[in-house]
Amino acid sequence: MDLKAIKKLLLSPRPSEDYLAGVDGFLDFAYRGKCSNAKIRCPCVKCVNRWLLKRNDVYNDLVCDGMLLGYTIWGCHGETAAYISASKESQSQYQGINSNMRQLVHDVYGNIGNESPLDEPDIPNSSKPGPDSENQDFYDLVRKADEPLWAGCELSRLSFLVLLFHIKSINKWSNKSLNDLLYLLQQAIPNGKNIPGTFAEARKITAKLRLTYDKILVCPNNCQLYRKDKKSDDFCSKCGTSRWKNKPDKTTLTKKERKKSTPCKVLRYFPIKPRLKRLFMHKETAIAARWHDDEHTKDGALRHPADSKVWKNIDSRYPEFASDPRNIRFGIASDGFNPFGMMSSTYSCWPVVLIPYNLPP
Repeated sequence: MDLKAIKKLLLSPRPSEDYLAGVDGFLDFAYRGKCSNAKIRCPCVKCVNRWLLKRNDVYNDLVCDGMLLGYTIWGCHGETAAYISASKESQSQYQGINSNMRQLVHDVYGNIGNESPLDEPDIPNSSKPGPDSENQDFYDLVRKADEPLWAGCELSRLSFLVLLFHIKSINKWSNKSLNDLLYLLQQAIPNGKNIPGTFAEARKITAKLRLTYDKILVCPNNCQLYRKDKKSDDFCSKCGTSRWKNKPDKTTLTKKERKKSTPCKVLRYFPIKPRLKRLFMHKETAIAARWHDDEHTKDGALRHPADSKVWKNIDSRYPEFASDPRNIRFGIASDGFNPFGMMSSTYSCWPVVLIPYNLPP
């Protein structure tokens, strides 16, 4: 019985034979590779994936209370990367990477790939407008996701580059060492011209995935960000501290000196607007962003931030904002940590994370 059939059975009236068969199918799926005494998160209406229970207890809860409505993707029970890899054990590791690479491209750009066929030829002097730059990037990436390095190779050009960058990152290769490796691979493998010759050329290809961030320099004393009208300043306008390491305070640098200087503190910012745009570009996530208003059960029980008094207070204070369910509600979380563990270094990171509360649990 496949996963879709199991989910369909769980929508049957409870506790019919079909529903009980769906519960058994769900537990078989969730316990793949686990011992019989293992505990899993219970997805019943009362537990809502919060409590770890044994198989018999989960079975009793699902029979008595029912499956949590809206839990259509079993992310807490293996229906993500673990399920994809388990269902493709017969295929090679690289074939799985290639198929996931095409899915990655679709996730980045949403559904815009369905606007026109990828193999549509260019018609010169045609009155039909061509794709914009964003769509054209998508078409280029999809072609590269499917194009093998050479005839018969299991790796596509895009998946090869992503894997290579992953290896470079975890092994801390320098850019020069990667340049040398790419040059060698160009000479060593068939049709080596499909491989970019330098790290810079390779990064131009993967940059179209748009997984980028902005770097904003910060005053060492956290007085200000060096952006907008302060972008070119060399020292803080409030405390006078230089933004560069080993430079005297209140010192103005030349353009040449600035290029060689190292900033004291950097803020890496993942822009919000492009990610919100991407959220609404995809049909499924656009629907999920309205879940808090369209599908959320409003029976007075506290299951979601939309049930809280704070949420309702904001709705009453800003009715115009609350009238459109597409408006995003964010939760903000932050905490500092030393990435070097118990070492004597006093360096610390402070991630600031925004969580969209519109989405289902």
